[in-house]
Parts: sequence; C-alpha cells; structure tokens
Amino acid sequence: MPQNILRMAQTDNNSVGKLQINVTSSLGLIPIQDATVTISYTGIPDVTIEKLNTNSSGQTEVVDLPAPPIEYSLTPVEQQPYSEYNIQVEAPGYEPVMVSGTEILPDVTALQPIQLTPLETTEEQNDVIVIPDHTLFGEYPPKIPEDEIKPMDESGEIVLSRVVIPEYIVVYI
Repeated sequence: MPQNILRMAQTDNNSVGKLQINVTSSLGLIPIQDATVTISYTGIPDVTIEKLNTNSSGQTEVVDLPAPPIEYSLTPVEQQPYSEYNIQVEAPGYEPVMVSGTEILPDVTALQPIQLTPLETTEEQNDVIVIPDHTLFGEYPPKIPEDEIKPMDESGEIVLSRVVIPEYIVVYI
C-alpha cells in the first residue's frame, strides 16, 4: 500500500502532528545510538510509515505524522482526537521493543521515551508495551461518587469542602 494512501486512510485533512523517539538503555539511561525505529499506523501494523535511526543522543529526528483535525480536540465529538501509531525499536545487543498506541495530536510534538534492555541481562523475549486509550476518549468505569463533605474522625482531622490559603505561616527553626 503506498504511503500516501495510508496517510489518507488515517485522516481526511492535512492536520499533522510531530513525533520524536528517545531511546535509552534500561541500565543507567544511556542513550543508544544507531537504533532502528520503525513507525506504523496502529490500524495497519504491517505497513511501515517511517524508518529512522537514532543519533548519538539516542534521539530520532522529529517526523511529521498525519493527525485528526484540531477541532476534534477542542470540542467533544465521537471521533478520536488523536492518531495512534506502533513504534518498533531494535538495536544490536538489546532486546527489541514494540510500543503500541503512541498518541499523536495535531500541531503538537509528542516525545516517546523507550528503554531497551541489554541482551545479557534478560531471558529471550520480545517486549510489547500497549498504551491504553486516553481516559477522556476510552471506555472506563464511572468514578465512584464521594460525599463532598467528609465526616470528621475523632483524631481532630478536618477536611474542608474548599481550598483555604492562610494569610500568615509561622515557621519555627
């Protein structure tokens, strides 16, 4: 599938968000140079959108990715206000990592930190990290209602119904 068809499938306008990936070692947060970063759309994970390498600071260049219109983020609508991408990171001597669900909003630069684990410290496995839907958009259980004014315990604690800032604070040294 050509890249422009993929971009059209993801968004129906020209809104663009930006993404930069920061790759470090899980041991000491050392930047990993020359890691291969593959970005794909979550809905079409087998099609590569971008393939990047990290620099000496463990960072990729900032890339433009299609995003939904900014209006989706400004007022409540049924459409998801962000695009979701998969990020596959591989580097020699490290376990590969897959991050699924990186969120890209229009006109914003998203920073995605990724830590790779050295091969000698792990058993053979591939890590897949899944980022769930944002709480404003995803389906989550409702918040449990609480009383606005809490009853006082016998310990003398008082819970106020609003924030009170004292006029003077006395500090003893």
